[in-house]
This record gives sequence, C-alpha cells and structure tokens, in this order.
Amino acid sequence: MPARAGLAPEDRELSALEPLVYGVGLALFGFTIGGAARMKHDMMLLACIPPVFVAMVMGFVMAIYAGQTYGWALPVVALVPGPVLAWQLPKNYAPRDQLVAIYLAWTVGMVFAMIAVQMPDAA
Repeated sequence: MPARAGLAPEDRELSALEPLVYGVGLALFGFTIGGAARMKHDMMLLACIPPVFVAMVMGFVMAIYAGQTYGWALPVVALVPGPVLAWQLPKNYAPRDQLVAIYLAWTVGMVFAMIAVQMPDAA
C-alpha cells in the first residue's frame, strides 16, 4: 500500500503503520465484546458493561474510518480473530480470569485506539 500523498516524509512512515494499528485495535475490541458475550457469571457480566460499551462505540468509529480509508477488507479481517479466541475463554479460564482478560484486552485496545486517532491525516 503506497504512502498517502500530501504528508511530510516522516509522517509517511507513520502512515504505513496506521492500518496495522487500526487492525490490532479492532481485533482487541472484538475480543472484548466476544469475551463478554461468553461470560457465564451474572455479576461479572455486569462488570463487563463499561468495556463492552466503549469497545462497541470506539470499534464502530474505527471500523468506519478504516473501511473508508483502507478498504472494507481491513475491518472485516481484523474483527475475525477476537471473537474466535474469545469463544475459548470459558473452556480454559474461570469467570474471574475471563474478566481480567476482557479488561486487559479492552485496555490495550484503548491504547491502540489512542495511537490510531493521533496519526496524521492527509493534508
């Protein structure tokens, strides 16, 4: 994928990483939502409301931007591994550990979202 025109040379290098950053963030948000959907403990399911709400809103915005900028294959492919891995959570982890994994994925996803939205746009 060529670097976007209208950017300074140092910004073009960052621009080449932008699809990767968006993809990782979307995958982590997909894991957050999928993991919460598989939560079996009712009180811990309530604790999943904040990360799921933020992951849905931020993931939607990131998916729309990534789809319009880099093509719709990026958000579609990025959203596949998260729910697939989250499907295995209740088989391998107790609900408490599952909640920790959901919050960890949400936190790292928010870091990637923060990096992604600070990337320079084309002039």
